[in-house]
Amino acid sequence: IKSARVMKKAVAHLVPFMEKERKLRLDRGDSSNSAKVLFATVRGDVHDIGKNIVSVVMSCNNFEVIDLGTMVACEHILEAAVQHDVDVIGLSGL
Repeated sequence: IKSARVMKKAVAHLVPFMEKERKLRLDRGDSSNSAKVLFATVRGDVHDIGKNIVSVVMSCNNFEVIDLGTMVACEHILEAAVQHDVDVIGLSGL
């Protein structure tokens, strides 16, 4: 649990830098992303540290990441995938 809290704080610290880099790319006219990825931790699981790590790595590599969070119902995952027209769905669950 402690490592998950540390990871969440680290991610929160990195997000402003990643957003600044994304804004610079957009200002240069590079609006393309590699792909759109939807992440969720399935219902019944609250452990999301792995999903969070992968989300950060993919965001840093020009993927558009949509994170639905933890304890997400299957129906909501599928609805969000269609709504956002994602290329990839990544699920975390024990």
